[in-house]
Amino acid sequence: MVERSVGTALEVCGRVILVAGYRAEELGELFRGRERVEVTVNPGYEEGMFSSVRCGCGRIRTPWFFLALGDMPLVDPNTYRLMLRLAEGLPDGAAAGIPTLIPRFRGKKGHPLLLSGEVRERILSAPPTATLREVLAEVPNLLVPVEDPRVLQDVDTPEDYRGLLRGES
Repeated sequence: MVERSVGTALEVCGRVILVAGYRAEELGELFRGRERVEVTVNPGYEEGMFSSVRCGCGRIRTPWFFLALGDMPLVDPNTYRLMLRLAEGLPDGAAAGIPTLIPRFRGKKGHPLLLSGEVRERILSAPPTATLREVLAEVPNLLVPVEDPRVLQDVDTPEDYRGLLRGES
C-alpha cells in the first residue's frame, strides 16, 4: 500500500520523503536504493501523526510540498497535478495569502494537502502537542474541487483494506 502511495506521488513529485515509525527498518529496506525516496525515521512516532508531520517538514527543501498519507494508495495522480498547477499559477507572494490547498470531493476535505513554506514554518514552530488541524486553522485554505473520490479513502482498519481490495470507495 505504501509503495503504491509513494509511486503515485513520484509521478508528479521529484522526491518523496517517507516518514517511518513503526516498522521503519522494513520500510527503509523496501525503499533502499530508490534515489527519489528518502526514508526518514521518526523516533517519536508514538506521540501521534503530528510528530511525523513535523519530522517530515524538517526535511523539506522546496517552496511548496504535498502532505500525503501512506494509507491512501488510490489517489489519482491528476489530483496532484491539478493542485500543483493551481499553486504554480498563483502570482508571486500569493503563497502568503493562500498557503494551503486542500482537495475537496462532494463537500468533504481530503488528501493530499499542498502546503507552502509558510505552513512548514508554522508546523515546525508549533508546540509538539499541537495538531495539523490547529495549524491549518490559522492560515487561509483554498479548497480545490476534485472529481477524485479517493482523496477521502484511507485504510485504517482490516475492513477498510478488504474494501479496498474489493474496489469499494
